[in-house]
Amino acid sequence: MTTLFWILIVIHVFLCLFLMLLVLMQNDKMGGLAGLGGMTSQSAFSTAGAATFIQKLTRGVAVVFFLVVFALGLITAKQDRTVEESAMQKATRESAAQQQNAPAPALPGNFTAPAAEAPAPATEVPAGEAK
Repeated sequence: MTTLFWILIVIHVFLCLFLMLLVLMQNDKMGGLAGLGGMTSQSAFSTAGAATFIQKLTRGVAVVFFLVVFALGLITAKQDRTVEESAMQKATRESAAQQQNAPAPALPGNFTAPAAEAPAPATEVPAGEAK
């Protein structure tokens, strides 16, 4: 694994903990992360649309969190394509190559003797003579 991957993992863990802390610190009436789109259901028709500092910080941390998750996914997908062979796969491939290159087993000594006369091919029996 690359150094960047492990750095992103550490950042990801800290972002998770910080995001949980921010959500827990918010006022219940403000909706927490439900207000990421801007307005919450309770303030949709009210004039109090000013977001608090904690809400703005939560949105920013959530965006960074999703970017880190996306980057980790890309790095992992890229590394999956270039996975090295395991020792078992190497051993299997090498033994298969050795078996293909091995000389054929010796034939028995009497194998080269002349073949006995082949049996005569069966002749067709006319349909009327069959019993």
